[in-house]
Amino acid sequence: MTSMLFDRRSLLRAGAAGLALASLPKQARAQGLSGTVRVWTFLGADGQSPREVVLREIIKRFKATHPGVDVRIEAQPFQELEVKFVAASAQNRAPDVIWMRDTFLDLVQQRGALANLDDLLSAEFKAKALPDLYPVFVEKSVFSTKRTSLPLWPSPAQAIFYRKDALAELGLDSPPLTWDKFIPVAGKLTKGDRLGFGLPTNDNSVSAFINIMSGFGPSIFDAATGQFNVTGPEAKEAANVVRQLVANGALSPTLLNAMGDDIQDQFASGRFAMVQAFAPRFQQYKQIAAGYSGKDLAVSAWPAFGTNPPAVLLGPYWTVGISAKSANPAAATAFVESLFTEEASLEWAKTAGLVPDRRSVLQNPYFATPAASDIHAFTALLSAPGVMTFPQRMPNITKIFPVMNTALQELIGTKESVDAILGRAKSTLGW
Repeated sequence: MTSMLFDRRSLLRAGAAGLALASLPKQARAQGLSGTVRVWTFLGADGQSPREVVLREIIKRFKATHPGVDVRIEAQPFQELEVKFVAASAQNRAPDVIWMRDTFLDLVQQRGALANLDDLLSAEFKAKALPDLYPVFVEKSVFSTKRTSLPLWPSPAQAIFYRKDALAELGLDSPPLTWDKFIPVAGKLTKGDRLGFGLPTNDNSVSAFINIMSGFGPSIFDAATGQFNVTGPEAKEAANVVRQLVANGALSPTLLNAMGDDIQDQFASGRFAMVQAFAPRFQQYKQIAAGYSGKDLAVSAWPAFGTNPPAVLLGPYWTVGISAKSANPAAATAFVESLFTEEASLEWAKTAGLVPDRRSVLQNPYFATPAASDIHAFTALLSAPGVMTFPQRMPNITKIFPVMNTALQELIGTKESVDAILGRAKSTLGW
């Protein structure tokens, strides 16, 4: 019979081995992970945009640490990500990892399609990384006690990009931050083939109309319902701003079907002096500048109404979650955590010009260099007094932006009354 007795030396060796294993970094101990991690994102595996370049580097490092894991990027149209994911989850063919906009989190989590990250994230991540993220973004992803996702690329989302050289023509360093002063300046910036202001009027992932309304502050959203008063005085004032921008030539009455990509391309060619743009694309805007110098690109908050502070609406922004039906939750969690390492945060900043997810990374010497000046402009917006988010629960989220974009097109391209246009939008939403 085999003896079950161990001498003292054997016990000490076994104990030492156990302590050594416990002291190893979590990544080293996790090298046994294997299988496939399917990732749905709008980024392409072979794309050349700054964010796609960084994502490839993160995957490369992840696979070096976890050679048994195959990360498959399955790029999807960003406008369809959340709805397609919900359908895929119901049909048991969902990916392991999903990129989602914050405005769709409630829709997705109501379908039970997301795992509770608090059950999956490592103790090390919870202790070190989670408290290092921006609280205003992190807290919105928690529904009751369920953490549905992690926010990626903290930014003011839809900001105003402007050309410093164009503003300098009027003796200004930046756009005015109240609508009563912004409107005449935007009109004066229209010159020759250049328009003073450009808005995405047909991009159903954003709403320029709501961004204009945000100048009244967070009170535009009802705390109980998440709705805003489509025919209320704030909405009518926002509509009047649009009409004034058309009347003074800042907005073109014929530019009615512009997507965000259209605005980006036309801004690059010098078509606009100022535009509504997605903040994480700032570096991309600079790189493709052709009709002006990319060095002249700058960012601004949205103008306010009355005595309200300039508006910084944080959303829609991107978050990352894990499918409740993931076939490989351990590897999926390890991959998600790899997106938020200090090294990844520094890369998002250096290569893509993004505010680092990890706040402590801002202490890196890089952020004391001129190369990081744009990032400081964005971090200043994140701490501005006019910061606000979309409500956590926003009804009719698949309809709100298309409906309000239709109203915006009608305000720009027709002479129909403001009351009639907004009344029709309210009726379509069923509010």
